Amino acid sequence: MDAKTHQKLVELYKSVELLPTDQEVEDKKNGKRKRKVPLQHGHSQLDWVKKHNAIQSNTLYQGHGKIPLSEFKKHNTVQDAWTVYKGAVYNITEYFTYHPGGDTELARAAGHDCTKIFEFTHSWVNFESMMAKNLIGYLIPDDMI
Repeated sequence: MDAKTHQKLVELYKSVELLPTDQEVEDKKNGKRKRKVPLQHGHSQLDWVKKHNAIQSNTLYQGHGKIPLSEFKKHNTVQDAWTVYKGAVYNITEYFTYHPGGDTELARAAGHDCTKIFEFTHSWVNFESMMAKNLIGYLIPDDMI
């Protein structure tokens, strides 16, 4: 990848980046943990792993997995949620009822790059493994289609 393309991708990811709030940073410094919300029966993390393992395979966006920014930004609701983690785009829609922090917290990631907030909040969790079969492609600028 040439330097110009690399810089373009860096700027693209920054344009959709989700960062921890000042309050979240302060709470973490003070050792305060976010509270978990009650989940529906059958929607624990173990249940997610079982469901995820049962999925045959992921489906790449339009067969090639290159997702333009304009398309990515359309998927920003609880009913249709995509997020970016380390440049890869994941469909997180099915995960809302499994998220221990609740759907309101997870909804913040819809239509955004969640890399920094995820690593800030869940540094011990392997996102790529947990969402591997929900990978649908890689975010690219609209003019790189």
